[in-house]
Amino acid sequence: MALLNLLARLGTFVFVAYLIATRRRITVRGTIAYLLALGGVLAFVAGFGLAVIEDARGRDGRVVTGVVVEKLSSSGSAGSREIGRWGGRNQARRRNVVTSKGFAFYETLARIAVTGTPAAWVVDYRYPCAAGSACLERDFVTRDLWSRLRAGQTVDVRQARGETVTSRLDDNSRWGIAIAELAIGAILILGAGLLSGRLVLPRPAIWVTAPAVVLAVEPVKYRDVVRWKIRFAYFDPEGIAQESADEVVTGAWKVGDSCLAVFRPNQPDLATMKPISG
Repeated sequence: MALLNLLARLGTFVFVAYLIATRRRITVRGTIAYLLALGGVLAFVAGFGLAVIEDARGRDGRVVTGVVVEKLSSSGSAGSREIGRWGGRNQARRRNVVTSKGFAFYETLARIAVTGTPAAWVVDYRYPCAAGSACLERDFVTRDLWSRLRAGQTVDVRQARGETVTSRLDDNSRWGIAIAELAIGAILILGAGLLSGRLVLPRPAIWVTAPAVVLAVEPVKYRDVVRWKIRFAYFDPEGIAQESADEVVTGAWKVGDSCLAVFRPNQPDLATMKPISG
């Protein structure tokens, strides 16, 4: 993700430089669409990557024993140090932990979607990892799990096969976060497409109905079957006289009969005939 964020920043610089070099007008609409697309890609890629890791952890993962080092929260609950994107409320007391990890906009939105609150409940733990060394990892957990853990307590830590320096607590499935990030990414990308005009949602078909009169009735033979070709005339919404033809299976229609013409607003000269009900 660090590499992806770097590429996103470089891509933004290149995009702006391209607009300036080609003297294209930078619009508010275009800028917002670009930012939505960029955020959507970041969220979708993060969610997809997390889903892949979670699948591997569940199918052929391993569980090792770790130890809780510290509990943190965004509210300083139970005397814990505060953690947040911009630091906690008690900065004067130097008890907060300022960090950006885990507080990207899509990560915060995903936690809100899964837990129903923007509050962060964090557990730092240490566990044996590659080459027999000890790794320190940080998990965002539910408040219930956070409340049940304490510093110095042993915990089960899950890793996928081949996963060396990352992990999660065994009781802290990340599937909900992965799905939420995928959904957030898809919504942002869709919004960018709609805002930029590159994506247009299908609209329901609109039909216009106008009074019509039968001009001619001609039998049409198809081997042993006889149908009748009805030519009828009508006025479109602009008051212009139009003519069209349709085929029916009954020979009850006569010249001068009243009927209805049904057509699309952009194709008033191509209509189907409909009898007047009642």
